[in-house]
Amino acid sequence: MGKSGFNFNVKVKMNKTSKIIKDHGLDKNGRVIAYLRNTADRLMMPFVPGGSGGMLAKLKTYPNNYSIKYTSPYAHYQYTGKMYISPKLGVSGIPLKSGKWWSPKGEKKLATNKKLKYHTSGTGDHWDKMMMQRRGKELAKDVENYAKTGG
Repeated sequence: MGKSGFNFNVKVKMNKTSKIIKDHGLDKNGRVIAYLRNTADRLMMPFVPGGSGGMLAKLKTYPNNYSIKYTSPYAHYQYTGKMYISPKLGVSGIPLKSGKWWSPKGEKKLATNKKLKYHTSGTGDHWDKMMMQRRGKELAKDVENYAKTGG
C-alpha cells in the first residue's frame, strides 16, 4: 500500500492524431477547412479586380473544401498582373479601340513585363495575398472562433 492507503493504476488511451484532426473538422475535407475557404473567399471579394460585382469574382467554383478556382478566361492574367500578348502580333501587340489587347482564339499568350492597370480602387493582382496582408488576422480569428465553438 502507498502512503494514502491504496494503490491504483491509470491507463490513458488516446486516439490517433489523424482521428482527432478529423473529429474536429480540421482535415482537408472537414467543416472547419470549408469554413476557412468560404471566409477567405468572402474577405477576398473586395480585392478581386472588378470588385464583388464583377464577372471575375462571380465566375468561380469550389473543387474541394480547401480551394477556390476562378474560371473566367482572363482570371490567370488578372491574377499575375502582367499583360499577355499574342506571339504572332509581336512585342507591342495590337491595341483595339477599347484599349484591350487581343490574340486569336486558342493561341497561347506570352507574358510581358508591362503591369496591368486595375480600375477598381483597392483591387489588384494576387488578391489572396492582398487579403491576407490586410485582413489575415481577422480571418484567423474568425476561423479560430468557429473551431472553438464547434462550428
